Amino acid sequence: MDVLSCQNEKTLKLDFNERSDSLPLWLSGFKMPVDSLWKYPNKDQLQQVICDKFQIDKDQLLITNGGDEAIELMFKWVKINDSKLILPLPVFSQYWVGKDSWKVDCEIIEPLAELNIDQESLLSSIEQNSMVIITSPNNPTGETLSAEKVRAVCEKAKENNAYVFLDCAYIEFTNLEDEYLALLNDFDNLVILRTLSKAYGLAAIRVGYLLGQQTLINEFKKLAMPFNISQPNIELALLAFTQSASLEVKNYCKQINLNRQQIINFLSDYPLVLSSSEANFLLIRGDSKRLKLISAACKQLNIQIKTELVGLSEVNSFEAIRIAIPFYIKRLLSALKLALEPELICFDMDGVLIDTSESYDLAIIKTVEDFTGVSPPVADVLNTRGQGGFNNDWILAQELIRKQGKEIEFNRVKDTFQSFYLGDGKAKGLYEQEARIIQRSLSDYIFIQKSKSLCTAVVTGRGKTEGQAGLNLLGILNTLLISDDDVIKSKPSPEGIDKAKKYYKKTSLWMLGDAPDDMLAAKSAGALAIGIGDKSLYQFGADIVLESVNELEDLL
Repeated sequence: MDVLSCQNEKTLKLDFNERSDSLPLWLSGFKMPVDSLWKYPNKDQLQQVICDKFQIDKDQLLITNGGDEAIELMFKWVKINDSKLILPLPVFSQYWVGKDSWKVDCEIIEPLAELNIDQESLLSSIEQNSMVIITSPNNPTGETLSAEKVRAVCEKAKENNAYVFLDCAYIEFTNLEDEYLALLNDFDNLVILRTLSKAYGLAAIRVGYLLGQQTLINEFKKLAMPFNISQPNIELALLAFTQSASLEVKNYCKQINLNRQQIINFLSDYPLVLSSSEANFLLIRGDSKRLKLISAACKQLNIQIKTELVGLSEVNSFEAIRIAIPFYIKRLLSALKLALEPELICFDMDGVLIDTSESYDLAIIKTVEDFTGVSPPVADVLNTRGQGGFNNDWILAQELIRKQGKEIEFNRVKDTFQSFYLGDGKAKGLYEQEARIIQRSLSDYIFIQKSKSLCTAVVTGRGKTEGQAGLNLLGILNTLLISDDDVIKSKPSPEGIDKAKKYYKKTSLWMLGDAPDDMLAAKSAGALAIGIGDKSLYQFGADIVLESVNELEDLL
């Protein structure tokens, strides 16, 4: 999939676990009667439909303004009853934030090493008048507790006159719905949260509901607003409980589960830690650089994912991202392939593959000194290059001369520079002082061992002859060289990178460079921009900045 074409497509939202790319067909043709909008909303019909679905009495049901209101009612109940909140991590962000905003007494249960809920510690923490929070499938990990484990928590809570709040926002993606609901028959200390926001694709209408025994549900009802759902949203929610909707949701969840497994199968080939998810999302942990590449690739293809997660742990730090699973996965797979297995890698040469501080940089300094009598500090050379637009060292030298108040014709600057760089018969050329930066083992791995599966190009501001000399220094024989002589426009124009793309007929690529012009060219060409050395390259679009090209080995 072409990266540049995706940038013009509708944003694929995979950050809030919404159903963003497969609208419910059973909503088509919906029309809202307006002749009764002057009335306060009436939930009676919706209540009856839900009660019929679950074979419960209306006193066992509370319809809420999304799952969010249900959670807020739980916090209000805990606060009013001076109860203790038992919060096993990882946990949904609303619980994590709510414990502080409601200022409740809260015991945090740290997760196990693989970010699973610590069932043993959870059970031992339950005490008189406490409220235990369980989210299954859990957000953000997708971990799903067996009905037996949930039953064990309910039993321990009942023994201690405590309560259980079971958040089942993603239950439709599992086969545990009936087993969880059956628990309501045995435990009057259990309340179950359900929502139409996820599998049903109705996050915008804000309809959720609580199921439980009459006594506990009535306590929550006393805390809720009397008209908490609008009539239009009630009318829309009624459609979600039709037979056609139930069948469509079932098929939708089946496809999402298949897609999730396909994503897992692809990612399993890489050094990443994948959550054992049964929800419509996947938590991915690993090296921060690799996760940053995934995030950058998704952004490049206009995909939003969750990169800032809270509630994983109170004492440990985890590098993680969360990605919702779309119905159509082609674009997401393209982003993951761009991040983890690019088809083409383009390299700038100077400052990336070769150390030119004692050659090109010194030639600039000597050229400026020759015309002005002033030897500019190395910092001035680097700072000027870092402004962008000075990828060509002859132009950079001319600019530094201009800063000294002198205007020198370009060809004179070029000839003088070349005399220092190549030598003039009296002194050796500074090019002889160049040294490789890229380690030979990495060079052999990229340009030889992976040559059948990975295309490479060196896109440099050097001329053809000097570019070839650089490749000879590195011992690189089988890569495409795009020199400044091969393009009409130098970087920051993407012309050189585009030529490499066209030559190999590849669209999934990285570009490594140490200058702003490299980053700007990469972004214009639809490549992931990998900066080398200077963190300021982020200002020019770098997706990630490595200290050295040799860190690339960790990403391939």
